[in-house]
Amino acid sequence: MKKAIALVMAACLAFSLVACGGASSSTATSTSTASSTAASSEAASSEAASSEAAATEAGVKTGMAIVSNTTVADADADAAGNAQVDSTAAAVLVGEDGKIISCKLDVAQNKVPVNADGSFDTTATFKSKQELKEDYNMKGASAIGKEWYEQANAFAEYVVGMTAEEVRAIETNPDAHNGPVDADIAASCTMSVTDFIEAIAQATENAQVLGASADDTLALGLSTNMDSSKLPADNEGEGLVQTDTTYAAVTTDADGKITSSIWDCTQAKFDVTEAGEVTSKGDIVSKQDLKEEYNMKGASGIGKEWYEQANAYAAWLVGKTAADVAAVETDAEGHNGPTDADIAASCTMNVLDFNAAVEKALA
Repeated sequence: MKKAIALVMAACLAFSLVACGGASSSTATSTSTASSTAASSEAASSEAASSEAAATEAGVKTGMAIVSNTTVADADADAAGNAQVDSTAAAVLVGEDGKIISCKLDVAQNKVPVNADGSFDTTATFKSKQELKEDYNMKGASAIGKEWYEQANAFAEYVVGMTAEEVRAIETNPDAHNGPVDADIAASCTMSVTDFIEAIAQATENAQVLGASADDTLALGLSTNMDSSKLPADNEGEGLVQTDTTYAAVTTDADGKITSSIWDCTQAKFDVTEAGEVTSKGDIVSKQDLKEEYNMKGASGIGKEWYEQANAYAAWLVGKTAADVAAVETDAEGHNGPTDADIAASCTMNVLDFNAAVEKALA
């Protein structure tokens, strides 16, 4: 009897050891197989240490968000109308403690004058406020003698070390253009920061682990086109002013290689009549926020939605330099999608504007 009990206990002990060995191996690496249970304790400890170090490094997050507002005005005999969108973009690098490590701000202020007959310049080009620098020409009207980009950069530096909650709690003065109240920043930034605050907070909240580390350099690039616009005279009296802005948040390491990137896009659409009337077609929601509602999957040859393809391409750029991005080959007969087989199975849509935004960010 005692012998039988001893045999049963030995069998249970053996089973317990195998089960524990399997669980430990699975924790160390997701690609483990049953044979890895025989690995030595020294190797397991080494793998665990490497896994823990990787998890700590991967805890840094990259985020981006866009806040848009539209302004319209009808044309008349005395003045041109206006179809305008102001899209504030914030890119952030966020630590494991939820605090902002780095922040970049920019605005795509796309103004399209509309004539009394509904016509407009379909070849117009646009620069972001960061690209315009002194040409934005705000310094003369500034009480502190600072240009837009100088004030924006000062505010971006001011939020470093804050959480999303702390950013949302920043006080502004409604009687002074909604500029910040805190004396530590008011001397460097007096312009409205309400859209900055919302964009930064959203970017911090939606930030994800994409491969960046705390020592990486964060950059933000914007690229805008009017390729989908239509003149009323060319479209049975129904015109469309459409500006598509592409945003790239990018982090790079000391060697200039991309460690993380985010791709997003906004489409601002305005109806225009032959009488010069301008009407916004509704609120502007970025394609990343729209997700399935953008409704591109049905028309996709690979059955993937816009955000899925954008995320796949952004991830594919990791490890590449600015020169590598500029050298990406696209298929002109296939919507300018990438030709490299490693990404073509996951992204077939036009990548030219994103590449341009990345190049601007890394310039």
